[in-house]
Amino acid sequence: MRVRYEVILWYTAFLKLLPGQIGCKLRNLLIPYRNAKHVYVWDGVHIDSPSKLIIGNNVSINRGTIINAAGDVTIGNDVLIGPNVTIYSQNHNYHNENQLIREQGYSLKPVIIGNNVWIAANATILPGVTIADNIVVGANSLVSRSLNKSGVYAGSPVVFIK
Repeated sequence: MRVRYEVILWYTAFLKLLPGQIGCKLRNLLIPYRNAKHVYVWDGVHIDSPSKLIIGNNVSINRGTIINAAGDVTIGNDVLIGPNVTIYSQNHNYHNENQLIREQGYSLKPVIIGNNVWIAANATILPGVTIADNIVVGANSLVSRSLNKSGVYAGSPVVFIK
């Protein structure tokens, strides 16, 4: 099992280096996320558990983004994800202070990003968050709760701006 995982890591590491639109097309074909039309996963994007990632139409995921889809990540249509964004659907458990954290397993919670959403550079989206349609998440924001009302959000943690 460990050898298989290592092979997958090497395979995806090579694919994430390929630049330009040709690299985007190859990633769409060869990395096992589900994608619709006009999807651009740019070079340098790291995806854990890609088989649990669903990407809609007209989506751009910029360089340096990390997506952990172990708990499922769904990205709607017409979504822009800026550089160095972190989206996590998995978290370490910590229930027993007498046990090592690394031995306590994980909690998995889906992340859902609606349609016509822009997540600006360096934002972090935590497990269990839903971002509704027509929302902008400002740069360097921390989204630790669901955003249900259209508008602009920013801050750490995010607050509604307008």
